[in-house]
Amino acid sequence: MAKGKFMLIREIGMGLWNEIHHVLTQLIIAEIMHRIPVIYWGKGSLYAPADGSNAFEQFFLPVSGIGVRDIQKDSFTFSPGCWNASNLLSSNPKKAGMGAFGVPLADAEISGVVDTDFMPTDSGNRLLSKSNNAVTSRQNEADGGQEPDCLLECDAEVCVRDTYIDVEKVIPLIPKGHPLCGLSRRDLFCRLIRKYIRLREDVQSFVDEFYNSNMRGATFLAAHVRSSDKAAEVRHLHELNSRYRVEIEKILKANPGMRLFLMTDGLEILEEYKKRYGNLLVHTDCRRVHKDGQGVHYLDYPDNRLKGLEIIRDTWLASRCDFFVGNGYSHVSAAVSELKDWEEGSIKLLY
Repeated sequence: MAKGKFMLIREIGMGLWNEIHHVLTQLIIAEIMHRIPVIYWGKGSLYAPADGSNAFEQFFLPVSGIGVRDIQKDSFTFSPGCWNASNLLSSNPKKAGMGAFGVPLADAEISGVVDTDFMPTDSGNRLLSKSNNAVTSRQNEADGGQEPDCLLECDAEVCVRDTYIDVEKVIPLIPKGHPLCGLSRRDLFCRLIRKYIRLREDVQSFVDEFYNSNMRGATFLAAHVRSSDKAAEVRHLHELNSRYRVEIEKILKANPGMRLFLMTDGLEILEEYKKRYGNLLVHTDCRRVHKDGQGVHYLDYPDNRLKGLEIIRDTWLASRCDFFVGNGYSHVSAAVSELKDWEEGSIKLLY
């Protein structure tokens, strides 16, 4: 990385794996631009701690040896121009009244836009962002009307990035000869997670404690079944969820003695799976909502750190299972697919 050039990656105010995919995409850009990355999730993060400290570093180790205080200097120049040393830890002043990804809150509420989850390509072999012309237009406005090539333009010492950009815009910009060149979306994120996303020791212990007490020594199929606000984004969610049973029972039948680890935000789904699978079922004790409730990540927690720990624990536990069935429109299911190299035929995402 060139000395004295930095990229500050801020929060976008979304669910944990949506945030991490934003971070990973910006880390690719930082590598291409030869900038030292600094991650700071401030008060706009759904996981922001009460003491105002960096929400990202509640869970993960820093991605470089530089902290946000190191670049909070009056002598530095900042881009976009709304940023300066005095407001670097604040929310973007140009985003007042804006929801996720630069969509005005009123319009977001009307359109039901709450996520930019994934859609399959025609081949179904990889994941792509959902296309929505109104949202895409607003995102481009929030990005300053940037075209893909402009993503690499920044002359300031500190380049601040706090708007979601789909990685598909960045992949064509990766130079030939770069270690990430030619990789698919999934493989790209897999490589970046291994390089940059390292759990703090106490967070790893939180995951390991459940695994050692409830899962060690057994073979497992993990299933991630969405409910709540996902129904507003995936209109056929009920039909999609009805297809899990066939996939799950096919795997369980072929692997006698295998148990089922369930990840779900839905109270009704958990009860359904308890009745169906009985003692085969393992699940963590975490907060869930009714099928018509809002997303768990939007709920108020006495401690926002626990909100993050719950999804981290479920995701990393699922990645330690032998098989996985997930929701192809979910950042969380995508993350499970990216956390390890799954054996062929051991993972399926439903669309």
